[in-house]
Amino acid sequence: MDISFNDFYCLDNKGQKVLRSVLKLAGSNSLSSLTEQSFRRADTDTLSTIILSLVDVVDDSLNVLRAAATAMDKFKNDQILNQQTVIKLQEELISKQASADTVESKFNREQFEGRLPSVVRSVVNENERQKQVILFGVPEECDLSSTIEDVLKSASGQGGPTPKQFYRVGASKPGKDRPVKVQFKSREEARDTISNAKYLKRSEKYGNVFIAPDRSPEERAQRRNLVQHLREKREREPGSYHYISQGKICSRDHPRETVQPAKDLLTTSIDNINLSFANRCKSFEDDMAERFRRLDDSFSRFNKLGTKK
Repeated sequence: MDISFNDFYCLDNKGQKVLRSVLKLAGSNSLSSLTEQSFRRADTDTLSTIILSLVDVVDDSLNVLRAAATAMDKFKNDQILNQQTVIKLQEELISKQASADTVESKFNREQFEGRLPSVVRSVVNENERQKQVILFGVPEECDLSSTIEDVLKSASGQGGPTPKQFYRVGASKPGKDRPVKVQFKSREEARDTISNAKYLKRSEKYGNVFIAPDRSPEERAQRRNLVQHLREKREREPGSYHYISQGKICSRDHPRETVQPAKDLLTTSIDNINLSFANRCKSFEDDMAERFRRLDDSFSRFNKLGTKK
């Protein structure tokens, strides 16, 4: 059975119609005012008709709920299949890039790479970078495993994401703490970790640790240039608060206020859709639970009335 919101509306109309018949029979204006006395003057045929109508509504409700559950399971399965398809395409792209290295007899590799746009060359690694963050300020002489765990808990709390793997990057130099690259299972976990990084400032132990996205070489160069311009602007205009947001230098008059970086438009739209769907499902679930409770109460009253007759 296919399911749509129209099925919910039809079921609601049907249930409302039956409940109006019950209220009319009882001569009452609300379900809360119904009592056993309300139905004593009703004849058996009328009561039987209403009970059959209530049973029909309950049966339709169960069918709609089963169909809704099936539709939600299908939606989850489709999402999993889509993710598997993306992973497969990425693996094919990596394989084709590797096979291109063997065609040196026909193409000069240096000329080939020179023609290949940088944006295409970075496609393979872009997905992995989005699942990773870089930690700066982690002491070189420490138990890296327990330290990374403590830093992430300080930022995201006990329920925060668990890293898939982590390791130091760069050559070891005396007196210098190398950055730590941390990889998560998904882009969402990495994005949440970066979003919660501001809470490290409250930590006495890890207040000097900084969490940043895993940027490409081009992005790192742009970031360094942007930071340099930010320092110069702060020196020229010390009376205002200057900061970097969305790849630009911004200024305002109140330094203690914090500016939340805007989410990517597509991600925000998907989050809003998921939230709206979840709220509608929760509202429908609560409404159906209340209707079933009322039906149970009505059946109990009818049974008591039939027993007394």
